[in-house]
Amino acid sequence: MKTLSKQTLPDFARWFSGKTVLVTGATSGIGREIAKQMAHYGSKVLLCGRNIETMNSLLKELNAITLSSPKVFFVDLADTKSLQELITEVNKSYDIGILVNNAGFGYIGDFYTMPENKIRSMQEVNIIATVELCRAFLPKMVKKSGSGILNVGSVASFFATPGSALYGATKYFILGFTDALHQEMLSKGVNVTGVYPGNTESQFLERATNGKVKNFEKAMNPTLVAKSALKGLSENKLRVIPGLNNRIKAFAASFFPKSILLSKIYTNTIKYYYK
Repeated sequence: MKTLSKQTLPDFARWFSGKTVLVTGATSGIGREIAKQMAHYGSKVLLCGRNIETMNSLLKELNAITLSSPKVFFVDLADTKSLQELITEVNKSYDIGILVNNAGFGYIGDFYTMPENKIRSMQEVNIIATVELCRAFLPKMVKKSGSGILNVGSVASFFATPGSALYGATKYFILGFTDALHQEMLSKGVNVTGVYPGNTESQFLERATNGKVKNFEKAMNPTLVAKSALKGLSENKLRVIPGLNNRIKAFAASFFPKSILLSKIYTNTIKYYYK
């Protein structure tokens, strides 16, 4: 297998070597960087996405890293049938060692203006797909040591987000679900970690604003977020919050007066809607 020289890899990369990893939302942002880094680390990478053009671009990058050809699944996680077909095919052909639940999308605007189809799809992708994939692969994971699940939440997991109410609620769910799952798996030898990034360079904001805004101000580099997340998973950390400012936000949310906090968040979030 062709990979980078061992000198260029972080020490924790050994934990991922030789394992089969399934990454959802792999074609952009954090998911794309996780896929690239795990290919560097010697993992067999299975990629889930919907965009053919961006997937082909990723495949070119990965083929320059390793001779172990990635497997691609074009799947709509908002569609129950498509999700179940993915689970059946993967379980039939692979033993998943690492599951990365990265797929998700947002919507910026008041909830009453949110299109009904997006309301349903957001719940299916951000919550249901995460739950179903965890349940599908955990039974095999507990039978062998060294497996792991990485669930991608958001710094918004720690406080309500008026102006993006449903998205914030779905990330609330990821926090509670992942914390509980981490505790349940401690005695089973399965690492379970949640990563809670703040604004990150990706297509998230462009999609959440229907193309009005391309990217966040002062967004984090997804490469750094991915590396922090994977290091945390290898160490079985409960939570990883990349970036000092994001850690401060998460900590302060517990103490800041809720009415003031909600007003500030709403102002900061909705500004993207009116740009």
